[in-house]
Amino acid sequence: MGAEALVNYEIALATCEGSRFLEEQLESLGAQTVPPSRLVVVDDASKDETLTILGRWASRANFPVLVIARPFRQGSLASFAEALTATEASYVFLCDQDDRWDPDKAEVLLERMGRLEERHGLATPLLVHSDLRLINGAGQLLHPSFHRLQKLDPKRDAFLDLALQNTVTGCATLVNRTCLSAALPFPEQAVLHDWWLAMVAARLGVLDYDPMARVSYRQHGSNVVGAAGFRQQMGRRLLELPRVWASGALVKPAITQLQACVSRYGPPELASALRRLSAYARPTRLRAALDLRLAKHGCLRTAGFYLCLALWRPQEK
Repeated sequence: MGAEALVNYEIALATCEGSRFLEEQLESLGAQTVPPSRLVVVDDASKDETLTILGRWASRANFPVLVIARPFRQGSLASFAEALTATEASYVFLCDQDDRWDPDKAEVLLERMGRLEERHGLATPLLVHSDLRLINGAGQLLHPSFHRLQKLDPKRDAFLDLALQNTVTGCATLVNRTCLSAALPFPEQAVLHDWWLAMVAARLGVLDYDPMARVSYRQHGSNVVGAAGFRQQMGRRLLELPRVWASGALVKPAITQLQACVSRYGPPELASALRRLSAYARPTRLRAALDLRLAKHGCLRTAGFYLCLALWRPQEK
C-alpha cells in the first residue's frame, strides 16, 4: 500500500461524559506514526468537560476534527452510526473515548488492510481487528490479552460463528469503505456497532485478525461493555438466568440481529431456518439451532446458549 493510500483514513469516535480519560486518548491519536485525514466525533449530550476538551485539543491537532454535539442522549450505537455515516475516507477506524492506542496501531492495521485488498479486491467488504491489552483507570496493565482472558478464538470468524459470539472489539477495528457502505444504515435489531460490522464483513467479505495487542483497553466502572474474565462472566450469567430466562434476554438479541442480517443480505434459504430459532415450540427452536450447528466458544458457553434457548418463551403466533 502506498503512502497516499495510508493517509486516507478517518477515525470515528463516540463520546459521552468522557472527560476523565479523553485527553489521553486524543494524545495517542495525535501520536500515530501515520496520522488520520480527519477525526469525526459524535458527542452524546455530555454534561461534563468533554466538549471543552475536544475543542481545546482540536485547535492544536495536526489534522481536521469534526465534532457533532447531540443535545439529547441517543446511546452508543446511534452515536457510532452517526459518526460512521459522517466519514468519507476509504478506511475508517472505530475509537472509544477512554482507551489508548499504540503509536503504530493505524499503520500496522492499514498495512494488513492493504494486503487484504491486494488479495480480495477493492470491491470486497473487509474488516481488520487486533487483540487488546487491558489496563485499569490508572493505566496499569491488568492482562496482556483480551481474547485469552475471555477464552475467545478470534479466528473463528465464519458468519454463523460471529452471529452467536462476537470476537471483534470496536476500538481495535478498521473497516474499508466497501464494508461500511454495505453495513449502513444499522438496523434497529443491531446489538452493537462492532458486532454488526463484523457480521456484515463475515457475510459479504473477509475478516483479518492481528494477534498482537495494538490498543490498551481501559476497564473502569463506566464502561458500556467491559472485559470481565471468563469465570466472572459465567458466574454473572448464572445469577441472571432466573430473572431473564423467559424473556430470552440472553439469546433473543443475537437471534434477531442474525435474522436482520440475513434478511438484508441473504441467502434466502437461510432465512426460513433462522425463523425457526424464535418459534414458540421449544423442540422446533432447539432442532433449528442443531441443524445450523450453532455453537459458542467452549462447551460451557454453548451449553448455556442451548439452555437459554430452551427456557425462552417467545410469544405464540
